[in-house]
Amino acid sequence: MQANIPSNAPLLILALAWLLWCGVHSLLLADFLRPRLQQALRLSTAQYRLAYSGFSLLTIFPLMMYSRALGAFIPLFWAWPWLLLQMAAWAAALGLLLWSSHDFSSGGFDLLGLGAAFHHRDGQHHLVTSGAYAHMRHPMHLAALLVVWLRPLTGPADWLVSLMLTVYIALGTWHEESRLRKQFGGQYRAYAARVHLIPTFK
Repeated sequence: MQANIPSNAPLLILALAWLLWCGVHSLLLADFLRPRLQQALRLSTAQYRLAYSGFSLLTIFPLMMYSRALGAFIPLFWAWPWLLLQMAAWAAALGLLLWSSHDFSSGGFDLLGLGAAFHHRDGQHHLVTSGAYAHMRHPMHLAALLVVWLRPLTGPADWLVSLMLTVYIALGTWHEESRLRKQFGGQYRAYAARVHLIPTFK
């Protein structure tokens, strides 16, 4: 089956659309804006996180559909027998996401805002260094990269989306590193000295 190769104009629109989504997605969590929005909307931190998660999911759906119309995510799965490898890798990514999400919540962080969305008091946060975080500093980002790249890349739209998401995840990792170093200071620097970005299992 011949790959769907769109012209340059739709690809440019696709790139701008993903850039806009990534920009808004990051902006809504920016330190200078989030407190103002929380105050204006009269939401607790957990409630804001839940609203943010819902907004992100709702807005990414039409973007995924537009990407698919330009040939991205078609097909979504590798052909046999490579399908077995893809399913194993995606299952590992899902397991890593669930594992790290559980560890993340043990630090007082509510990833989606579901656990404390309707409580007025937010829990105290502490640095999570156990579980998945004992082997890598950003396991959720690794899980996302596995899903992004371990699928067929059949045309320009596929490559464009994958590259843009990779850059976004890399920038997110850099921003998260800066935020954690600021929040936890020497404690995080000591943790970063013994746990790498690349997974290690001792």
